[in-house]
Order: sequence, then C-alpha cells, then structure tokens
Amino acid sequence: MTTPPRRGRGRPATFTTATRRVFLDAVAAGTPLGQATQLAGVSPTTPRRHARTDPAFAADLAAAKAAGREARLANVPHGESRYNNYGCRCTTCRTAATTARTNRRHTTNPDPQVVTLPAPAASSCPSSLLLAKAS
Repeated sequence: MTTPPRRGRGRPATFTTATRRVFLDAVAAGTPLGQATQLAGVSPTTPRRHARTDPAFAADLAAAKAAGREARLANVPHGESRYNNYGCRCTTCRTAATTARTNRRHTTNPDPQVVTLPAPAASSCPSSLLLAKAS
C-alpha cells in the first residue's frame, strides 16, 4: 500500500521565481511598485521583505528600479516640466524653462490692487491685544 505524497508544512510560498520575474519585469518597464505588486498578485509588503532578507533579490530590484526610471524618463518630452521635475539640463529644456520663467515674470500685474481692511473697533479686540496696544 502506498501513501499519498505529503504536502509541506505551513503556507505555500506566493513569491515564487516566476512571480519575482513578473514583478521585476513590471518594475523595469516603469510600472509603479504598487501596480507591479498587483500584476504579480502579491502583497505590497512581500517584495520589501524579500529585498531586506535576500541580497540577490535586493540587487535585482535596484537594477529594475533604475531601468524603470530610465523607461519613465524616456516617455517625458523635453521642455520646462522635464527641466523642473527631472533635472534635465539639455539645451531644449533649459531654453523652454528660461522662456517660461521670463514670460511669467513679465505677465505679472505691475500695479496690484491693494485691499484696505477697516480698523477693528477697540471694544471688539481681545484683551490681550488691548494690553499690547497700551504698552
């Protein structure tokens, strides 16, 4: 008589090699980490925990994050936004930022409207302000 094969003890692992690959590929493509964990079907804390405990996975995750940053940056057009938000200092971005900044400075109203507020009556002031006025 043969016995059925025993299953291992505890909960089965959810972050398998295939799941790791799905997660790392999504991160490398520029997907935010929260969405990458949803695509892989794991909890958002799972990759963080594995990165803390597994140095090889931590190195793979760092490389995937760097590739993801490059992938996201490749989709941003050159201009003022890329100059301000991503630190691009190419000629196109610098020119766009300088032009936009100059236009904002010259379009401000040189004679702003001043609003005068009526002075509060002495009886409506709190006692602490009355003491400040008296001294």
